[in-house]
Amino acid sequence: MIWGRIIWGIIISCLLGLNFYRTWKWEHGGETFFSNKYGKETYVLIQPTFLFWILLAMFGISCVFYGIKNGLIKFTAMAAELMIFLSIYYVLLLLFLPLLRKIVSARACAILWLIPAFLSWQVHMLIRTLPIPKFTILIPRNALFLVSLVWLAGALLAGGYYFISNLLFVSSVKKNTVEETDEEILSVWEKMRERLEYKRPTRLLRGDVSTPFSMGQTKFTRCTILPNRTYTQGELSMILSHELHHLERCDVNTKVFLCLCNAICWFNPLVWVATKRAAEDLERSCDEIVTENMDEEERRRYAELLLTFVAPQRGFTTCLSAAAGTLRYRLKSVMEQKKRLLGTLLLSAVLFVSVICFGNVAISVESGTFKEMLSKYDATIGSIYDVEYSKIESWDAEALMDTLSKIELRHLAGPRDPEPKTPAMTFVLTDGHRITVFDNTVFVNTHKNLGRNYECYVAKEKIDVDMIYEVLNK
Repeated sequence: MIWGRIIWGIIISCLLGLNFYRTWKWEHGGETFFSNKYGKETYVLIQPTFLFWILLAMFGISCVFYGIKNGLIKFTAMAAELMIFLSIYYVLLLLFLPLLRKIVSARACAILWLIPAFLSWQVHMLIRTLPIPKFTILIPRNALFLVSLVWLAGALLAGGYYFISNLLFVSSVKKNTVEETDEEILSVWEKMRERLEYKRPTRLLRGDVSTPFSMGQTKFTRCTILPNRTYTQGELSMILSHELHHLERCDVNTKVFLCLCNAICWFNPLVWVATKRAAEDLERSCDEIVTENMDEEERRRYAELLLTFVAPQRGFTTCLSAAAGTLRYRLKSVMEQKKRLLGTLLLSAVLFVSVICFGNVAISVESGTFKEMLSKYDATIGSIYDVEYSKIESWDAEALMDTLSKIELRHLAGPRDPEPKTPAMTFVLTDGHRITVFDNTVFVNTHKNLGRNYECYVAKEKIDVDMIYEVLNK
């Protein structure tokens, strides 16, 4: 199983590195192997909002197969592994962010925040290849159900807040904006779209807003909005270039993803801090590409433009300039002309490590002995097979149970499959359940010899199989 994760980690990390380099080269005038009727779209690997649909599908599947209560418990256990990873990853990224911002490009920093989104491939494609966890968090089944309800209620409230706030903001924007009609501004807009080869249907609006921004995810809603004021040609070029790069990169979807992270981890204030830093890097990555060929005077004018449009960000939007508290990093980066590493190898390495580490912390719903686990089934041990799957003809049932009562197990709430190796021994119960024992795990096939629906138990210590064999051979 470890080799399966290593191979998958290599594949997906190489895909990320190649795609990141391809989009960077594409944004800088290079050719691409793939044609697109909508022109250049330079998001990396997948749309980050893909994670939301995966979670929704997992929730539905869990409820259908296990019922509402057990399905919610199963889904919460699976989602908890993602929440734990998300929390640990974002905290570590916050710690290393000041150093990373000095070493690698702002574009790479922005993509680093999306690594958990790329793991959605891992969640839905390789859920059965997750590692046997090295750490378990024990939450009794009934308590986990209550925790599930509280977490789900908090996630729905936080997600609902973002959704409703965005709807109200979009509604207010529609009331205060009109289609841009100035021929000179429209000419600059079309020339900039042509230069960047962006062909998605996008409206240019003007209205009573504080800062230029873009919003919308469909051809009916996608637009860039300019505040009511006069602009020089230079200002228009910088503003529209910044916003079109956001649109090319589908950064509105990234903003939705960051809000989804806040909703999933609503109880963790550090994640909320992390998503704010992510929004900073998202804006700075567009500053980076707009200003990379500017001289010092042009950079100064761009910095002044950012200060002109200081305003808090609202809804699922990408703003030219955000609140004053977030501008220090951006202004400093704009005025510096320091060369930084692109960050391709860093992104690949981080994703590879994430694939290997994901799933090493899991939720346990029950703790007890091997004997207590067996007592849950209305059956007795009918037959026992050794490591070579040779049947053991007889054994001392009392001595065996005494030995099994010394083995402490924890029942995992989420799904795991047996490792692809020969079990140390196999118990078959009289009702058909098959129990396979490995070095530190016990799997119970709940479909009575058929199917792949396993219950997984993790031993607190390595199971002393030799001791069990000694009892069986007496």
